[in-house]
Amino acid sequence: MRNKFGIYVHIPYCESICPFCNFNVYLSKNARYDDLTSLLLKDLENNLNLFRDKELVSIHFGGGTPSLMPLNYIEQVISRIYKMFKVSNKCEIALEVNPYESEYHNTKSLSNLGINRLSVGIQSFSDEKLKLLGRKSTRETNIEFASKITNSQISNINFDFIFGVNNESLNSWEDDLSYALNFDISHVSTYLLTIEESTPFWMLRDRGEIKEVSDETFLEMTKLSKEILSKSGINQYEISNFSKESFESTHNLLYWEGDSYLGIGPGAHSSLIDFDMKIYRRWINPNSMRDYEVFLSNNLSNSDSSLCTLDDYIKDSIIMGLRLSSGLDFDKPRKIKNFSFNDKVIGMLLEEDLIENTRSNCKLTPKGLNVSNEVIFRLIDGLQFMDT
Repeated sequence: MRNKFGIYVHIPYCESICPFCNFNVYLSKNARYDDLTSLLLKDLENNLNLFRDKELVSIHFGGGTPSLMPLNYIEQVISRIYKMFKVSNKCEIALEVNPYESEYHNTKSLSNLGINRLSVGIQSFSDEKLKLLGRKSTRETNIEFASKITNSQISNINFDFIFGVNNESLNSWEDDLSYALNFDISHVSTYLLTIEESTPFWMLRDRGEIKEVSDETFLEMTKLSKEILSKSGINQYEISNFSKESFESTHNLLYWEGDSYLGIGPGAHSSLIDFDMKIYRRWINPNSMRDYEVFLSNNLSNSDSSLCTLDDYIKDSIIMGLRLSSGLDFDKPRKIKNFSFNDKVIGMLLEEDLIENTRSNCKLTPKGLNVSNEVIFRLIDGLQFMDT
């Protein structure tokens, strides 16, 4: 189905900000949920005409910590979405939540709102790792929360993990993954700790107080992830994501498969591809609430500044599509604009066992997935466009 899209709802408030986080977040003690909700609804109104003819297949509440938002505001957003857009009867409605007692809503209430997927920021079952990551949970409280949430009204559960923390050992990472499989989960996301310049971790690394894992250890960890999770039928379908059959993230697949998505909330990203008109738009909402309000007042998401070239769409589709284990199918992007890869580059990548390539698909090998950024850069650098 070409004519589909998802809505990402960014709730920028957290009780505390983790020292590795570089997302657009603010402390929840300053939260103005009533004002935020009004702006979210305005954002939806502004973009109705752009998305009204598409079928909505996912609504994802992320952040920040969206589970801190009172349910009456979440209900207002979901209700307005259903009134405005053509919502699939199989629409995935997901909510991100931290494993803190203060964020545990009655799952029956969540289910009644239509929420059918929960993504839990477990991060680790190691007290040492959790403390270093600035988490408020402990191994014990994570276990208690995981047990409660996986025996709740909502059966589609994802656990988020961070690995490679302060020269972490393989044994530590194996313990995290193995323990997660004690719970009835359908999806696991694993993220290598990335130390960003704007975070406290950047300074700690510069002072030598924390260390990143070596490239060799990273490769061993990714291999271990596949081995442990696959034993429970949770298989890799994207560089950082694993799921049971039919439990892939509907929302994230929109990103990776080059489909449209509307991001509402401060700092949210949007992407709109019109396959019939061959128009591609991208825009980012301002980070601050004040600037976001001005942005909405001027309806800047519909401005000419959001227009991108079709070459940009092809490049973005390649960058995102090659993250998938199944690779990039050429049919969809070639309906927008015809392109080809450089034969010499393809030959070298095949020789190095980094890709598999056919007339209709290109995908990274297991070896290629481990150096995906390098492979994708080489393919993009040799990209050739043809007039259609």
